[in-house]
Amino acid sequence: MKAKLKDVAIMAGVSMTTASMVFSESGRISDETRNKVLNAAEFLGYSKKRKKNDNDKAVNIGILYSIDPEWAFILFFLQPVIAEIERELKRNNLNTILVPINHDSPNEVIIDKLNNINCRAVITLHYGNEKLLTYLENNNIPSIVVMNKNFKNKFYSVCVDNFQGAYEGSIFLLDLGHRNILYMDFLREDLPLLSSDRFTGFKKALNEKGIDFPDKNKVFYDPKNHDQCRNDLGKLFKSSNPPTAIFCLDDDVAGRAISVLTEMGFNIPRDISIIAPGDVLDYSMPYIPRITTMRIDTTYLGRITAQMMVNRLTHNPDEVHGLKVKQQLVRRGSCREL
Repeated sequence: MKAKLKDVAIMAGVSMTTASMVFSESGRISDETRNKVLNAAEFLGYSKKRKKNDNDKAVNIGILYSIDPEWAFILFFLQPVIAEIERELKRNNLNTILVPINHDSPNEVIIDKLNNINCRAVITLHYGNEKLLTYLENNNIPSIVVMNKNFKNKFYSVCVDNFQGAYEGSIFLLDLGHRNILYMDFLREDLPLLSSDRFTGFKKALNEKGIDFPDKNKVFYDPKNHDQCRNDLGKLFKSSNPPTAIFCLDDDVAGRAISVLTEMGFNIPRDISIIAPGDVLDYSMPYIPRITTMRIDTTYLGRITAQMMVNRLTHNPDEVHGLKVKQQLVRRGSCREL
């Protein structure tokens, strides 16, 4: 006759509840009690019954992220986002599986990857594909788009408030006395609203102070044409009224700008102040320039993303929701008061 949990509990001198908690590894059980239960189970030949289809009941959440070379710089920024998503979902007994993709991966390839891991829900980081997301939602696979505002009215999303970050960062420069400010842009093809939102926030801050922004003060950085950027900046800084500060699209662009300006003989911040939203660079590295930024709270970003997913899986709300995360000023010495 096979031993039952009740027999193990009696031999160990504990309640059935305590014995059950030992095998499920839940609750607070002393080492002494745990050993008594396990020793009794071994003596009686008891083993915990494993329900059929246990694996089928596990809920796997796929996290899509790009491994394209042009997005490599963002991986450091994404690490704490992913870590917090994993931590928060684990607290709710949900598994997370990283799914690396390319932005030009066919939908069929991505869907196969998700099917192979028995994916029940999807979180995408930066990446957005309307046809793929529509397919997932139509097949009862809840999806959340993170840091891609292009789909905020169509799918559940968690975005960064790029307008607010650019506006407050620009106000910071203006409060330091800067009036002639450059805006350095960079075309991120997969995130067209990133540039427009940040430039709009920048312009609003200047407009409120009654400051005109001439078109010539908007410079585009092209990593494939380093000399063109150098020439454009050279013309502006050799003018009779040279800029005193640069607002960059993000701190990756700001780091590139500092490299160009240093080659040209300028000192940051003595000659030129620089600020950027983002905090995508690893400032613990000694070779990374110290850039004042409007920092995105990546831990909070990951936490509310996970909480939104839990809400979708448990309550299945009908209405599409979008959340925005604000940015906070971090001073690192790249801006000075005039």
